[in-house]
Amino acid sequence: MKDTQTLINYLSGDAVLPKALRSPQYWVIRLLAVLVAYGVAAQLYLGLRPDLDVQLTRPLFVVEIGLLVALLLTSVLASVLAMYPDAYQKPKLLRLPYVVFLVLMILVTFQIFIPLDGRMVMPLPGGHAIECALCIGAGALIPSALIFALLRKGASVHPLAAGSFAVLAATSLGCLTLRLAETNDSMMHLASWHYLPTLLFTILGAYIGQYLLKW
Repeated sequence: MKDTQTLINYLSGDAVLPKALRSPQYWVIRLLAVLVAYGVAAQLYLGLRPDLDVQLTRPLFVVEIGLLVALLLTSVLASVLAMYPDAYQKPKLLRLPYVVFLVLMILVTFQIFIPLDGRMVMPLPGGHAIECALCIGAGALIPSALIFALLRKGASVHPLAAGSFAVLAATSLGCLTLRLAETNDSMMHLASWHYLPTLLFTILGAYIGQYLLKW
């Protein structure tokens, strides 16, 4: 009996208990701080469009920028919540990034079919195309890697969704900085080379999350 009790005590002493995961608020603040710093550095590199003050007088441009900010915030929140097996008892919040992205796509599509605003800048022949998608993708590499590293600290039971949130947060930051830098208001250009690539990158992130975040 003493030997059994000694063995139990020995095994209990050697057991390494996993550290409790901190609250979502802690991780959201830390992650946003890193992404904001990265976004500021990216914006300094890309610069700001010279007519930004004029564009900020266009309500639809302001709404688009607001939706990009909302997409970034909701994607970061969803990424953090996805770290917890029960989504910190807030599973409905995991839908927010998809809702915001859908509203953004509706806004862009709507503008394709309405008359052009005289303050909008249309691209000249030979302007940027695939370069924009490559810029967003390249800019999202480091933020995506950081978010995936954070997600691996948790225990997500939705690796597909978690992976998509990670990349959606990173690419939304890229879309935001590029939108503030590029002097191009063509909705077809934005749909084809900004937002469609963002959707494709998000699908790729879900695929990566399926393998990288599974237990």
